[in-house]
Amino acid sequence: MIVGLDPAPILAWLAPRAIDGIEAVDASGYRRTLRTPSGVVVAAAAVDARSASGVRLEGGTAAVEALRDVFALDVDAAEADARVAWAADRHGIPALAASIAAAPLLRAPGCADPHEMTYRAVVGQQISVAAATGQLRLLAALGDAQEQPVDGLRRLFPTDAQVAAGALGVLRGPRARSETVARVAAALEAGELVIERGIDLERMRAQLVALRGIGPWTAGYVSLRLGDPDVLLLGDSAVRAGALALGIVDLPALAADVAPWRTHLMLHCWRASAP
Repeated sequence: MIVGLDPAPILAWLAPRAIDGIEAVDASGYRRTLRTPSGVVVAAAAVDARSASGVRLEGGTAAVEALRDVFALDVDAAEADARVAWAADRHGIPALAASIAAAPLLRAPGCADPHEMTYRAVVGQQISVAAATGQLRLLAALGDAQEQPVDGLRRLFPTDAQVAAGALGVLRGPRARSETVARVAAALEAGELVIERGIDLERMRAQLVALRGIGPWTAGYVSLRLGDPDVLLLGDSAVRAGALALGIVDLPALAADVAPWRTHLMLHCWRASAP
């Protein structure tokens, strides 16, 4: 059984990325509209200190499964902690060991909708979280409005077809990025690009980087959000800054000893780089 999970870090990560009308995040939990095989629902994860997972999930079977992924409730973070702590001791990095002690059981946020998450990753390439969220709010306007809004949740994230048809008309900034979003949407809609839970992640990354406008960072980030425990984005500026703050001199060498839990090492680098 999973014990002692704290949803606060993932809620803090979700909050600045929330799309108005589709998602709502606060200290009490996370709520969002979601398409499921049984129809449109409002999925909710309410903070619950009495629960071993730290949250109480609602919205039906498909919604609960999606939210389990968002909060990475099935990740064995204790094993990851142990591996990274061992490597920190072996390489003489006390600040990394202290980070694990201060923030045990860190988990990378998953996603409720793999296709939506992919658009978020592409839109967010090489821009700030605030700028990416602003662009995604423009993209979200392509989605269907809810006839009966619930707690301010009034819209669904657009479908692949809606993104493919409308991205160029609503997104701002470099046209090349908008074209990449539309290109990814068309590939997803046609089934030429498959991004779902449980797929071969290596093949998925290869399919992504084969598309013009997609690089290794985006493919790795998508893999991370699909639950890959062994991702390390060496080109990420926040990862490099966090490694420096932790006193990591040779990140690739440390990562080799951390595998297959390199995602966990990256989470602590990101944590160290945060203000």
